[in-house]
Amino acid sequence: MKFSNYNQFKFYFLLLLLMFSKNAISNTFDDALEAEENNQYQEAVGLWTQLANEGNSIAKYNLATHYLNGIGITKDTKLADKWFKEAAHSGLAQAYSSLNKKALVSANGLQLTFKSGPLYWLTEQNPKLYTIQLASSRYEKSILKIYDENFLKGKGGYYHYKRDGVDRYALIYGTYKTVAEAKSAINDLPKKLRKKTPWVRRIKSLQKINMQK
Repeated sequence: MKFSNYNQFKFYFLLLLLMFSKNAISNTFDDALEAEENNQYQEAVGLWTQLANEGNSIAKYNLATHYLNGIGITKDTKLADKWFKEAAHSGLAQAYSSLNKKALVSANGLQLTFKSGPLYWLTEQNPKLYTIQLASSRYEKSILKIYDENFLKGKGGYYHYKRDGVDRYALIYGTYKTVAEAKSAINDLPKKLRKKTPWVRRIKSLQKINMQK
């Protein structure tokens, strides 16, 4: 989306803020949003950089837009491409689209992304970690029901994929440094979730699936 001026950008930005609960984002993420709102772009860049280095794909995308437009930091198209690629590799389809279509933004506006919620939880995770796949279904509502009944908000999410041309949805939970740590966490799951035969998945591989959907 292109913005003719910063007032238009800020109006769009504030609308986005109203869409997401602060409980769904980290304090650092929240601080970065506040810095953007207050035109403190250098501070925002520092916070996006911190989050990007921790593997947050949304932060990688937003950092790339700052480099691309030279707002809050010296313009550097090479670093912009680097962070767009990092975001795309982490599974953020919006960054993948930006790299290929080159339909980015005008020089006087930013196109940041703030998507959140269970469907986007996967894109925000460090691709080097592991997660637990709890269940899969042809029906998104079934996955969301399990998600809500087990109070997984902020702790997990789900992703969409196709099998034999049929849409399916898979519920995932937690992040772990090793396969052994993830397997150990399975034993601590409620009995009704263990009955679904949960198994360990690498986040990087799921992000690639999610990006190609």
